[in-house]
Amino acid sequence: MTTRISQQQLESYLWGAATLLRGTIDAGDYKQFIFPLLFYKRLCDVYDEETKTALVESEGDKDFAAYPENHRFQIPTDAHWNETRTVSKNVGAALQSALRTIETANPDKLYGIFGDAQWTNKERLPDSLLRDLIEHFSSLELTIANLPEDELGNGYEYLIKKFADDAGHTAAEFYTNRTVVHLMTELLQPQPGESIYDPTCGSGGMLLSCIAQLRRQGKEWRNVQLYGQERNLMTSSIARMNCFLHGIEDFRIERGDTLSEPKFVQRDHLQQFDVVLANPPYSIKQWDREAFASDPWGRNILGTPPQGRADYAFWQHIIKSMNPQTGRCAILFPHGVLFRKEEEKMRQKLIESDLIECVIGLGPNLFYNSAMEACVIICRMTKPNMRRNKILFINAVNEVTRERAQSYLTDNHIERIVNAYKVFKNEPGFSNVASWDEIRNNFNNLGVQLYVKEEVTNNSTLHPVDIQLNETFFSFLKNAKSVRKSLSCLAPSFRDNDYHSINQEAKIHQPEWFKRSEWKTVRLGDVAVRDTERIEPEGGAVYRWVGADHIDEGDIHVRRWGYTTDPLFPPTFRYTFKAGHVLVHSRNPNKVTIPDFNGITGEKLFVLKSKDSSLLREDTLAFVLMSSYFKKWASQWSSGSVNRFLNWSALEKLEFQLPPLDQQRRIAEILWTVDDNIAKGQALYDSLKLLRKAILDCGFSPDVEKQSLGDIVDYASDGPFGSKLKTEHYASSGARVIRLQNIGDDYFDDTEKAFIPLDYYEEMRRYEVRGGDIIVAGLGDDTHPVGRAVLVPNDIGPTINKSDCFCIRCTPSKILNSFLIYYLNSKEGREQVLALAQGTTRLRINVGNIKTILVSLPPLSEQKQRVDQLERVDMAIAVVKQTLEDINHLLCELINNIFEERL
Repeated sequence: MTTRISQQQLESYLWGAATLLRGTIDAGDYKQFIFPLLFYKRLCDVYDEETKTALVESEGDKDFAAYPENHRFQIPTDAHWNETRTVSKNVGAALQSALRTIETANPDKLYGIFGDAQWTNKERLPDSLLRDLIEHFSSLELTIANLPEDELGNGYEYLIKKFADDAGHTAAEFYTNRTVVHLMTELLQPQPGESIYDPTCGSGGMLLSCIAQLRRQGKEWRNVQLYGQERNLMTSSIARMNCFLHGIEDFRIERGDTLSEPKFVQRDHLQQFDVVLANPPYSIKQWDREAFASDPWGRNILGTPPQGRADYAFWQHIIKSMNPQTGRCAILFPHGVLFRKEEEKMRQKLIESDLIECVIGLGPNLFYNSAMEACVIICRMTKPNMRRNKILFINAVNEVTRERAQSYLTDNHIERIVNAYKVFKNEPGFSNVASWDEIRNNFNNLGVQLYVKEEVTNNSTLHPVDIQLNETFFSFLKNAKSVRKSLSCLAPSFRDNDYHSINQEAKIHQPEWFKRSEWKTVRLGDVAVRDTERIEPEGGAVYRWVGADHIDEGDIHVRRWGYTTDPLFPPTFRYTFKAGHVLVHSRNPNKVTIPDFNGITGEKLFVLKSKDSSLLREDTLAFVLMSSYFKKWASQWSSGSVNRFLNWSALEKLEFQLPPLDQQRRIAEILWTVDDNIAKGQALYDSLKLLRKAILDCGFSPDVEKQSLGDIVDYASDGPFGSKLKTEHYASSGARVIRLQNIGDDYFDDTEKAFIPLDYYEEMRRYEVRGGDIIVAGLGDDTHPVGRAVLVPNDIGPTINKSDCFCIRCTPSKILNSFLIYYLNSKEGREQVLALAQGTTRLRINVGNIKTILVSLPPLSEQKQRVDQLERVDMAIAVVKQTLEDINHLLCELINNIFEERL
């Protein structure tokens, strides 16, 4: 029986598998195990689905159903998922045997695709854990009928993103911010029938973005050929699985080092492609420069790059891989390639070759491995006449939206950048077309700021970093005032006196005691030591232990821990730390913390302490390691291929500037004060959330009238079912389709947008959703409860809802829309929804259920009073949340500003 799997259900299912590994496997290693299991399950379920289809066509002929021609892939009986599921002992060995058998049975397509994960390592993967994983994956049938290829592909991308979030700086090896990828694809506009190449393809996201672009445009995508090369074995396997799960047939993903062993060659030259997209590893130092100097493929046409920076080696490889007539590329690079002195001659030759069409400067925090800004460079083998001997510069540093520690580009940001590229004209403060003469006058420096001038009012004497810090500071002050005002609305006795004197014209000034001239360059190993003291817990002694999952990126505090009596206590954890020591994770240097208690940890967390407290404060060391300077350094000096890590032998060589002790103390006082305000803000935020819950859970008087929801609304309907709204109906623009993803916790989540063409919307007009309507979730789980309700924004435009999202329109004379949302999200409303819901792993309700809910219906005046009370709390929560984000950003900018790279 076909049971369609929703996107939200798929995401919960996939991430639920990953959470089973917590406590035994490092987050950075999840992908080695989860992706192969997902692909294995999909292969077997689709094989069974194909078998059933063949049996129907042949009227039950089992021999016919087993013919290879009836199957995309061959699954030997002894390697089927169902066989592996029956194994109770040595599960890892059975699983590994099944995966290798499937690879051998499909040598042309699947050989080596499952990677080299250590399935038989029982210390990491005991039989019980593998059985739990297999049973979890067995809970859904991943057939094409249940889960079409593009939808499973979206789920796969979701999982890649989640693993990137958990992997920290190592994520850059397999994941590029998808909004940046979308920008690059929009700029290059791949066409049907073209060849597309990524020389450092990671998980394949750039290649698949081109396919997604063609699909959105309604163009033929099946005749596009995809090519990619990836050095890392596991990551190349992930890319291959990614293509298969997206339904792509015509692709080649090869494993190997692109610089030393390019895989796509034709006789004595590199294969050439129409479109090239790339995010090469930034400024790698370990590459064979000597071999490149006499490159047999002629890639050193501009010269041989310095040993410490291979960026121009990748750039020249890309140029040699472009079709002479149709070739164009978009490359994501660090800003250094635009102006570094040691590459000036190569840059000059590149400019004079007239291949560079556009240089786009991007904002900070778009990448996992660094807070640094990057750039996108567009090259074209044959430029239009009006663009020859010119380069367009676009300053898109401010075209960015920040969310927690990461940033992203919105559709509006991308549209503005792409439009500027298309028109190829000057726009003051944003874009500028520079001639070769102008570039020569700047000594072939391609730094965007040289050509696109950004006016900075009243701050002309500030260092660029200081300007950003100043803006961050005022954003914080502005929102701090909003917090005070919101709190005074909730509690009139709350005073706002403290902020009346804020001067919006004030600036952050460098204090007199802050003297960089007194700082000295030191090596970490000269001022700090790694504490390797070990302990063997004995008898009834109980210790606290800290692992990677207990530490949050960017948070200097340890807020979670375990005890040695816990069942999940890792038996290899024996290294001790003392309160005040610095812990830094070797696989994710974004995780730096100072515990305020003694405890135990594992070998992957370095325990650092000062050699001489009169020379180095330990909190100063922590702040240095939290800076973007260190993150950039760590991304360049990490070792390993599958999962990169920092060796202590590398870390102790880190050089940084160290202030005198008196300056360290004053710097620490400032940073700890900001940190203390974060703690107070978080406590306030938590209290407001509790207050909101208390208001929602406050019941109604027994004598308040109750009416069924169906009697107090003018309209209640689900969206189109089945064939009325399928994947092929979606478009890149048009009328909106509201999905479960848009029903956030207490807010309308507009992050993910789906559309259908306007002409098809006219056919679906009976499902129209209007601004101010209520949308109720018909599906839910523990994280996103069934029955949650949100208000549709008034400016939504032409819109319909999906079948698992119910649209409700209230009768204004009986109930306020906002009050019904309040009621459905209240304790009384939630209890009724749960009583009506059906299902096990996923709870569901239907419109008929919703209409039977009894709603406590006080007079309209009392409804408004309750809603106003809740809205005041929501306003306070929103401004406190924004202020918390700003003050966290302020702390980050202070650290980066103080410990920036000035060696």
